[in-house]
Amino acid sequence: MEEDEINYRTLRKTQQMEKNTPTLTDVMPNFYSNVTNYLTSLDKRMENESSEQKQTLLKDEIKNIRKIAINIYEQREKKILLSAVSKARGGNPDLKNMINEEKEIFDDILGIMKKSRQKILENKKQKEILEEKTPETEQKIEEKEEEKENIENPNPIVKVNQDIPEFIGTDKKKYNLRTNDVLSIPVEMSEILIKKGAVEKINQ
Repeated sequence: MEEDEINYRTLRKTQQMEKNTPTLTDVMPNFYSNVTNYLTSLDKRMENESSEQKQTLLKDEIKNIRKIAINIYEQREKKILLSAVSKARGGNPDLKNMINEEKEIFDDILGIMKKSRQKILENKKQKEILEEKTPETEQKIEEKEEEKENIENPNPIVKVNQDIPEFIGTDKKKYNLRTNDVLSIPVEMSEILIKKGAVEKINQ
């Protein structure tokens, strides 16, 4: 599309194509400056026009063309924003019809989004990692695990002081204990063995 082809008809065609396609349509590299130049030429024609009727027609044409130009820009702007979002999230958007002015917008938006993601997401993740490695955090985790073990296993833990021949415990399980063994046994059985001096409690 050459500069002298910028007119109401061609702009309307571009507007409809932009509206009906999900990606940027193909426009001339200096599209926006050409539209500005075209509007400037219409303004001059209107100023130099002696006929009030033609001045009114030109005024309406200028008004309509400005609306169309703004609409084209806003449609393309939305696609540029979506492309930047896609790129920031690791996508590969179609940028082939993006002209220079739009590439600058795209790069600026993408740069801001990348910095924001690093600041908000990666710094937060790093903070969580550092917190996990602090002694205070590790101690809290150990305390929680101990509490959990105590809740899940209410039976006492004992250390065996002497070899004990195989026997059936109060929980109907078979035991064959050796000196220095450490294990959890039912309360009733631990009380009997503690009284005999065969084991000693090492927790609770």
